[in-house]
Amino acid sequence: MLFVLRLLRFAFPILIMFLGFKLLYFFLKQAKVHAGRAYNETWEKDYRQENKNRSERSYSFKDPYKVLGLSRSADEETIKRRYRELVAKYHPDKFIGQNLDKEFIDLATKKFQEIQEAYDKIRKERHF
Repeated sequence: MLFVLRLLRFAFPILIMFLGFKLLYFFLKQAKVHAGRAYNETWEKDYRQENKNRSERSYSFKDPYKVLGLSRSADEETIKRRYRELVAKYHPDKFIGQNLDKEFIDLATKKFQEIQEAYDKIRKERHF
């Protein structure tokens, strides 16, 4: 009987230590899963935003001929001339040198990008 009591005296702390390690392992595993999920959610959010921005930049729903203010029957020289006129008119560097508001420069930059996208689309369509 004395032997069993001595064995129980050591078994109880060992059992408590074992359960403590199991709990510690469980919490560390949960923290790792949570950290991984938070990282994945952040990465996924950034990835979606980047793709959204890329798709907005690369594809315009506007008709490229309307952006340039031309008809579809315009010849290549007319398209090139109109493109050069609009680029000269809306180039952002022109407005930066005039010390205008940042909002105005941003609008001019957006318009300039639309003009470039429209011209590129027409060039690809007509192969010139």
